[in-house]
Amino acid sequence: MFCRNCGGECSQQAIACTSCGVAPSNGKKFCNSCGESTNENAIMCVKCGCSLVKENNFKMPNVGEINPVFGGSGTGEPNPNPVSSGTAILWYLICYPIGYSQWGQGSKGWISILILIVTGGFAGIVLLVDYIMCYNAQKARKLGGWEFFPKN
Repeated sequence: MFCRNCGGECSQQAIACTSCGVAPSNGKKFCNSCGESTNENAIMCVKCGCSLVKENNFKMPNVGEINPVFGGSGTGEPNPNPVSSGTAILWYLICYPIGYSQWGQGSKGWISILILIVTGGFAGIVLLVDYIMCYNAQKARKLGGWEFFPKN
């Protein structure tokens, strides 16, 4: 494997290149497979034909596109004011719909209170998982109003 930033050879398990200190998959200057210099806008290496697109890149849906399983999607825009972990925990313990409100999901937060009441608290685990996933996703991007279990 080669570093995409400097072209130096790295092991498959490396978390950082020993030549430049950058994560080997970060950068767009060199091919991970053969180490050949590449065009930063290329999607494949012209020498070996390997993909230059990160395999685990999450592509955000277009604005207004609806996710049929989870009820909506964010815009994909970076979040200029992500909530800190301390604030998220505080709002979860005091009144977690306000935590959801900070992510643009106020209605979802208040409806979840009703769901907790109707289910006698059994939905609490599912709602906690959703809250944690929303917290993690909001660090990188804006969330949709009714986006459930968002991916980063």
